[in-house]
Amino acid sequence: MKEKKKAQDIFDETNFVFGTKTTFDKAFPEIKNINIEVIEIGLYMNESRISHYGKTNTSEYVNCTNPRCYNGGFNVGKIIRDMVYKKETERDGSAECQGNEGRHKSRDIRTKCLNSFSYKIQIEYCEQELSENK
Repeated sequence: MKEKKKAQDIFDETNFVFGTKTTFDKAFPEIKNINIEVIEIGLYMNESRISHYGKTNTSEYVNCTNPRCYNGGFNVGKIIRDMVYKKETERDGSAECQGNEGRHKSRDIRTKCLNSFSYKIQIEYCEQELSENK
């Protein structure tokens, strides 16, 4: 079976009209450090999968590991942007996989991927950013 593209693969291949892609440090200069823990659970998994991300390996999306899933994962970049806007240092939450099982180029999308994610994000801001907000 051909490996299906995941959410980050599709994001990487997309050319945006009103925005550009950049590095984590350029997108979030106010973040000194970030720790992300993601627990994925799903039908085709014997046990839940725990993944850890930091400044050097965080992307716009966390990919789904379901081999039948196309465009799977969830948008962690959107969550980080919201946290930075609100100056949050911690957030716990959950997200459903956005992907689908089945053939992606036909109208015969059989089922929505049933994998889900729980996440815990901790952000440490640069000192300058904290002092400007007091």
